[in-house]
Amino acid sequence: MFNIQGVERDTMQHVIIGAGPAGVVAAESIRKFDKSSTVTLVSNESERPYSRLAIPRFLQGTIAEKDTYLRCGQDYFASQSIDVRRGCVVKVDSRNDSVNLADGTRLEYDRLLIATGCRPEKPAIPGKELPGVVNCWTLEDARKIVCNLGINSRLIVVGGGFIGFVIIDALARTGAHIDVIEKGNRILPHLMNDESSRLIQSWCDKKGIEVKTCVDIEAIERRSVTSGNAGSGSHLSVLLDNGDSLNADMVIFTTGTKINTKFLEGSEIAFDHGVLVDERLNTNMPNVFAAGDACQGLGFSTGGRRVQAVQLTASEHGRIAAANMCGFKARYSGSITMNVLDTLGLVSSSFGAWNGVEGGESVTYSLSGNYTYLNLQFSEDKLVGGSCIGNAECLQQLPRLIHAHTPLKEWKKRLMDDPCRLGEAYHALSQVNISNN
Repeated sequence: MFNIQGVERDTMQHVIIGAGPAGVVAAESIRKFDKSSTVTLVSNESERPYSRLAIPRFLQGTIAEKDTYLRCGQDYFASQSIDVRRGCVVKVDSRNDSVNLADGTRLEYDRLLIATGCRPEKPAIPGKELPGVVNCWTLEDARKIVCNLGINSRLIVVGGGFIGFVIIDALARTGAHIDVIEKGNRILPHLMNDESSRLIQSWCDKKGIEVKTCVDIEAIERRSVTSGNAGSGSHLSVLLDNGDSLNADMVIFTTGTKINTKFLEGSEIAFDHGVLVDERLNTNMPNVFAAGDACQGLGFSTGGRRVQAVQLTASEHGRIAAANMCGFKARYSGSITMNVLDTLGLVSSSFGAWNGVEGGESVTYSLSGNYTYLNLQFSEDKLVGGSCIGNAECLQQLPRLIHAHTPLKEWKKRLMDDPCRLGEAYHALSQVNISNN
């Protein structure tokens, strides 16, 4: 029995906006908790719900399109009594508990989950609408790229951030020639510091990927092609602000994303960089929740609110929000920032407060010839962040030590003297945690 605005009812109407991992997991979780209430999942794409994490493997050709879908079978959601609606939400009326779609459909809700994720941004550059100039964000974008990808294709990837390098890795493995345009002074600015980003750029040069920093695109033009010329298939010309130009078969924008919150304007639902939520993933409206990339929730490292664009976090958000929508008391303890990147065999990662905290200390070990790097960040005697290149063991050790929040005691000095003893510290402190539990 549910109490809806003072009225006792046997069922509720759950509406979920967004059919990514957070939305799908939430819909499934609600159905597990509650077999009778209605669950409506609103998607603004014509596709069945799919995983963006699978797109790079689809580009690379290691999986088929069908393997990008989050759940198998055309009838899966119907079998779970989850109603999937296609449409774009244009307004949330939080006073009247309803959602308006672009086609005029109005959906009433008792509980609403906002899990709309992000949308890509394409800079206002002349020629950005030309054929062959694409984003790489949706499955439809990926289809366009795959259809136009040929042997030895010349590609320009605009944007040297995390998303850009995930796409670069996938496309480089197809044999494509890739130039990277980054208007900032270094690649991966939200993942790595100056020294570690230079190391990754050096690796890219070694692998034949040309990275141009401190340069931007002024315009993209059609290129006159003469049959028989070298590179005759390259029908686009990219004009740079340093006077140079590059030829390309495709220009792929990966210049960042923006959280989908425009439809919330006038709704009284509070948002900043994302939808603001508490530890229950509840917004300032008691019957409205948010999850995944769209929400600005508790961050583990700082205790402040932050957007955490990680699929594992999105799925966890979905489960916790669903429990609270169904009347349970579930708490989200916060996320550690986690970034893991494979660039043609060179694995780099950063966790937690990887760029340090005020008043903290740090230590770095670097062996550029071997493409090996480790940086540890401390606050008093606790490890709060770190980044590493070329050490697979760090992928487990760093986040677990950060999340455990265990006092390092004598291990802090040992790590400051020799950060390569991270593995020893991990095993020793793991035993301490086991004995304390």
